[in-house]
Amino acid sequence: MVVGDDTEAAIDGFTRSACVFAAVAFQQAQERPVRLAHLLHAPAHLIAAVDRGLPCLVTVREPEAAVVSCVIREPYLTPAVVLDAWTRFYESLLPYRDGMVVGDFTRVTTDLGPLIEELNGRFGTAFAPFVHTPENVERVFAFIEERAARPAYEEHIGRYMSGLETASELDAARHAAVGAGRGSAVPFEHRVARPSAARQGLRAALVARYREPRFASARRRAEDVYCAFTAGPPPR
Repeated sequence: MVVGDDTEAAIDGFTRSACVFAAVAFQQAQERPVRLAHLLHAPAHLIAAVDRGLPCLVTVREPEAAVVSCVIREPYLTPAVVLDAWTRFYESLLPYRDGMVVGDFTRVTTDLGPLIEELNGRFGTAFAPFVHTPENVERVFAFIEERAARPAYEEHIGRYMSGLETASELDAARHAAVGAGRGSAVPFEHRVARPSAARQGLRAALVARYREPRFASARRRAEDVYCAFTAGPPPR
């Protein structure tokens, strides 16, 4: 969902950087639907949110893990192409960094609540923080799995995530589809936005490719951007 006149907040980042987890967990934590701009994976989308003074949470994952995960999901891409795209994505956001709350992958997936509280403190909002209980996290991953299966009611999933439908309305659409024999299919494992043991074998080979000496300069550039964007030490 793009930024619009009724947008209340924006959550996005480079693909495979816990954007889906953040958007789903954020929406599930709220007592009412929040009009959320999310998951375009485009810097201009986030820049537009900053220009409008909207609460904006940007997720970021250290470049090696983000690149490898992306290539597993989109095997027609190469690590070099994705690394360049990752670097350009966050470089273009650096001038707008002060207008965003930045959440690194680990913090988003293990401690999202304080990031939502940081949004509230900075932008004067009152969004409910996500509480990382096992039950709440399982609920998020169940939703992610359902979304990845692209069921007959997937339009309602998108509307719920964007704050255009309530959870009750999504439930009604889900039950209607299941009752008509049009429930969820099985998602492709390499595309689901959650941890997967089945992808570990692919990961090792791609990490080796990513670390080839010919990409050393590109890796250093990405690590410098990561350091600047997260205001922390670069990954080693």
